[in-house]
Amino acid sequence: MADEPAREVVSIPTMRTAAREQRKILAALDSSRTKSFHLKTIVIAGMGFYSDAYDLFVISMVLPILAFLPGTGATSKFEVSALAAAALFGAVAGQVFFGFLADKFGRKRIYSVTLSVMVVGAIGSALSGPFMGMNLVMVLVLWRFLLGFGVGGDYPLSATIMSEYSNVRNRGRLVASVFAMQGFGLLTGACVALVTIVAFPNNLDLVWRSVLAFGAVPALATIYFRTKMPETPRFQLAVSHDTKSAARTVSALTGTSATAQVSGTRSSTNIRVPLRTFFVNYGPVLFGTAACWFLLDIAFYFSNIFNPTVLTHIGFVTKGLPTHQVVLNLAEGNILIAVFATVPGYWAAVALIDRWGRRGLQILGFGVMAISFTFLAVFYNELLATSLLFFLVVYATTFFFANFGPNTTTFVIPSEVYPTQFRGTGHGISAASGKMGAAIATFFLPLFVLSDGLPATLMVLAGVSFLGFLISLAVTPETAGRALEDVSREDELHLMVERFSGHLEGLVDAVKLGAIELKMLLDNPPTEQAVRITRIRAIEHSADEAVHQVYVDLNNKVMKSQVRSDVGALASHIDDIMDGIESVSARMQTYHFTESNAELRRFADIVVQCVDQVGVGIRALDRLLQGENQELQRAIIEVNRLENEADDLLRVLLERLFNDSKDPVEILKLKDLYERLEVITDRCEDVTDVFQDLMVRYVQTST
Repeated sequence: MADEPAREVVSIPTMRTAAREQRKILAALDSSRTKSFHLKTIVIAGMGFYSDAYDLFVISMVLPILAFLPGTGATSKFEVSALAAAALFGAVAGQVFFGFLADKFGRKRIYSVTLSVMVVGAIGSALSGPFMGMNLVMVLVLWRFLLGFGVGGDYPLSATIMSEYSNVRNRGRLVASVFAMQGFGLLTGACVALVTIVAFPNNLDLVWRSVLAFGAVPALATIYFRTKMPETPRFQLAVSHDTKSAARTVSALTGTSATAQVSGTRSSTNIRVPLRTFFVNYGPVLFGTAACWFLLDIAFYFSNIFNPTVLTHIGFVTKGLPTHQVVLNLAEGNILIAVFATVPGYWAAVALIDRWGRRGLQILGFGVMAISFTFLAVFYNELLATSLLFFLVVYATTFFFANFGPNTTTFVIPSEVYPTQFRGTGHGISAASGKMGAAIATFFLPLFVLSDGLPATLMVLAGVSFLGFLISLAVTPETAGRALEDVSREDELHLMVERFSGHLEGLVDAVKLGAIELKMLLDNPPTEQAVRITRIRAIEHSADEAVHQVYVDLNNKVMKSQVRSDVGALASHIDDIMDGIESVSARMQTYHFTESNAELRRFADIVVQCVDQVGVGIRALDRLLQGENQELQRAIIEVNRLENEADDLLRVLLERLFNDSKDPVEILKLKDLYERLEVITDRCEDVTDVFQDLMVRYVQTST
């Protein structure tokens, strides 16, 4: 054999798509160090949660006043329960509503609206009075519902914004820090109640109005700063498809030059996955985050809002005292629990959530809560008779481990496990489930306390906590140390398209170039035969390197085995097509073909058309992601038709060859080439078999 010609370097055609630029931008964001912007965002977002906790839980200080204050109309247990739960029911609606709006219109445009609603609700609550035949309490219920509507919106927005701005290493700590501001809100509520009751012991009407009005102060102070926050880069990339703006934002936030060098533009294709796709693909995950939050809030909110009930039952607050003294004692009790249990629990979670992981903290927290509530229920009478202090210590333990575990993790995890397009919606639904549990607990459990006693109620809370422990053990994923796009997977098809479409498109473009070179070789074998064969061999080597890079990326990313299998199969089958093309060109050199052959030219045309349709199918995966499968279906049908045509052609040519040709060497050469060309079409059909599997798997969400 003649010496092999020098290898010609042929680069694989690549598509410098927005997806590739997005990966550069996200890599810069994920690997950045914690900057002053992150700390500023913690304060801006955290002040919302400071207000949230204050507004939601300060009602525990107001209820005893309204229950005993003449002329308020708080005469029925139903009205007391309704007032306790009103803001929580409002939060349920607000979490779903604002979560959806944040995904549709952007985080920035909606963020300041939630605080504005909270300000109106807090001021309206403080100014409540009888109106149109309704007594003061029922008017207050309506204002508290509006207040809760704004509070609810703050949950998905703050969590999503902080999560999408964070780096991988400290994301849990940053998101948890926002949530931990709740602890200071709880503490402030007790302190404001303490100060006002001391300042105005004989004017309880002024006390409860002042306590409620103060909730508008931190919200008012934060609205302006929220309007100045930039849109999150992840929303700009995944939903707005404004790569250039995202690059500019990340460059400004991280201070790196890498993102500034990305010359992205707004994508002409705005991928919008149907909402039903989210529910189908993320149903099990949504059940896990929603169920755990629901169970946690039953225990957590009953304990916080009805602390006065618990403290009164165990004798911490002496019955028969003047109302202002009762409120003073309750405020002192709440301050002690907040200082020694609630606030430390939040910040212990902040310190350890990235080191121990979300799943571990959630399981531990639910477990200790279940044990503590069970202990209090079983030994209730013995503890009250022997050691009230020990009872309070165990009771405070439930607060510490609730905040150290599930109260923090149920907030953090939903901000990570859902794709960007539905992150606000997923978090909002999960949070709404939690607040529904809280509303149910605050509305019905006080009645249960009255009918069955506190020990039985504590046992219910123990059962709820144990169920949360079991569900967490079964379905809670670990998200620490992983990029949001890997955690959420943006559903399997989305991950395949966004992370690997560039590789696959480049690979199939190389194969198309190889098919064209082969056609030119078979059209006119004597012309530049050695050059064309060398080019095909170089393309085949480049394709091998591209496939190797695909497998390197597959092994370096955390993803479902199905994605790994699908991407690997597509890359391998496309590479097999190129191997087939190279084998034909090598045989042309070995057999020293110097004459044009019409049958070979016909086969070459079929191969070029087949490879072209494979490329159409690879690009049609993007359309499948958008809910359109017609283009992919047409590519599958066309490749199948061409493969059948190649089969028929092979049968005809072999029959003609053996009937007409007299030269056995010529017969063997042509038979080998015909069969190798037909095998190339078989390999193209192998690729479309993977397309067909994807169609079957996703057709229910894309038709």
